Amino acid sequence: MKGIRPITTMKIFDAEALLLSGTATSEFIDLREIAQDYKFSLEYIITGSGTITILYLVCSTIDGTYIDAGTDLLTAGTGASLISFTAGEPELAPFMKIKITETGTNTAGVTVYLNVQ
Repeated sequence: MKGIRPITTMKIFDAEALLLSGTATSEFIDLREIAQDYKFSLEYIITGSGTITILYLVCSTIDGTYIDAGTDLLTAGTGASLISFTAGEPELAPFMKIKITETGTNTAGVTVYLNVQ
């Protein structure tokens, strides 16, 4: 029998309003205690007429320079879904941020949950 490996869910953005090519970056997410198996998924809800790109940034220190080390997790319009990170992502790092961008000239509301095991 495997040991207990709970899933931690964090609300990263809550109906964040992005206007006309707007961008928002989350506070840092400390992965040191919650990423036992280093498995990640993301649930998103997008409302409005905008198209949103979601990506992750990683860093070795809380207050260092966060690096876009992977590909965009997704680009999507209105809707909701749950997606897994690509195998081998995110890059191994103790701290992460999630960045969302409206890619055009519309507006969107974005809610994002991060699931970590």
